[in-house]
Amino acid sequence: MRLVADKMLAKLARWIRLGGYSIEDAATNNDDSLIKYVRARHAVLLTQDEALANRARRQRFRVLLVKGNGIEEQLAFVAKNLGLKLSTKPSGICPYCNARLIRVDKSKVKLPGKIARRYRVFYKCPKCGRVYWHGSHWKEIESRLKEAKRMEKSL
Repeated sequence: MRLVADKMLAKLARWIRLGGYSIEDAATNNDDSLIKYVRARHAVLLTQDEALANRARRQRFRVLLVKGNGIEEQLAFVAKNLGLKLSTKPSGICPYCNARLIRVDKSKVKLPGKIARRYRVFYKCPKCGRVYWHGSHWKEIESRLKEAKRMEKSL
């Protein structure tokens, strides 16, 4: 299932990627262009724009009108409604640009000294150039994904 998030849901799209799923960011704010883009890809549109969702439904393609306050609630809503099984393991997808990460030797990337000394495994996005490692920040990411999974059960 292909997913596309409108511009309002860019942050949610990053979290969906962290949860293990590929999702494209809409390339436009123009509703006509967005509908054409999503339809051509046979994708599901994620939006919080009720007018856009209604328009998409009238044109008979899948749309999910995302509900919830905060990332955890929104993730739970999307997972429940689309049948996604969010993972709390590192996904291998760049949270910012949706490209597949590649493992790189730390000598090939520029890192602060303490990071290079503390960690051994690094990933780089071939598209945007960001570098990732499974550092202490992952505990918070993991915690928020677990909370979304917990919330999903009560929906």
